[in-house]
Amino acid sequence: MHLNWPNRISLLRILLSPIFMVLLIDNRKGSRIAALGVFTIASLTDLYDGYLARKYGWITNLGKFLDPLADKLLVALALIGLNQIDLVPAWALYLIIGRELLVTGLRAIAAYAGVLILPSRMGKYKTLSQMLSMFCYLLFSVLYYGSHIERGAFLSFTDPGSLSSIKNMLLLSADILILIAVFLAIISGVDYFWRNRSILRRLVL
Repeated sequence: MHLNWPNRISLLRILLSPIFMVLLIDNRKGSRIAALGVFTIASLTDLYDGYLARKYGWITNLGKFLDPLADKLLVALALIGLNQIDLVPAWALYLIIGRELLVTGLRAIAAYAGVLILPSRMGKYKTLSQMLSMFCYLLFSVLYYGSHIERGAFLSFTDPGSLSSIKNMLLLSADILILIAVFLAIISGVDYFWRNRSILRRLVL
């Protein structure tokens, strides 16, 4: 099978995802910094492979499958890792990954039946909000690294004595972004199944 450059870049993002996960959960500051670097590179490849595919017309069915798969894998591993270091709440992890499993399952079943379901524009916004929230959490974990990060309750300040501190603003921004990501995940998931209800009905029946 011939792979064009966008597909190769998507595969690179898939390969970088487990490396990022290992670095993230390794309780050393150097590893945490490396995890932030790998995540940033992997996130940027998502923009670059899409740019190449549109500019040169390198849009293939394989690419339409690999690109969202790479995004989902990177986000899922980031969520799991950040939950392990007590930054992302478990409910956000379950809702986002649960949505991805349902949508990926629908796409896999449809592909088996010879039907290609394309990702929606809302799904792109959902992925962007997820990536931004992950980046903020990762940056927080690097700047305020410790053996255990005392983050406090969700949407709360870590340092009440300094409400405008960068530490507070960074974590609060990450929490707000993850809320937006969860909202878009749910809404885009419902929209995904509604728009493809005829395909789903045909597959079920």
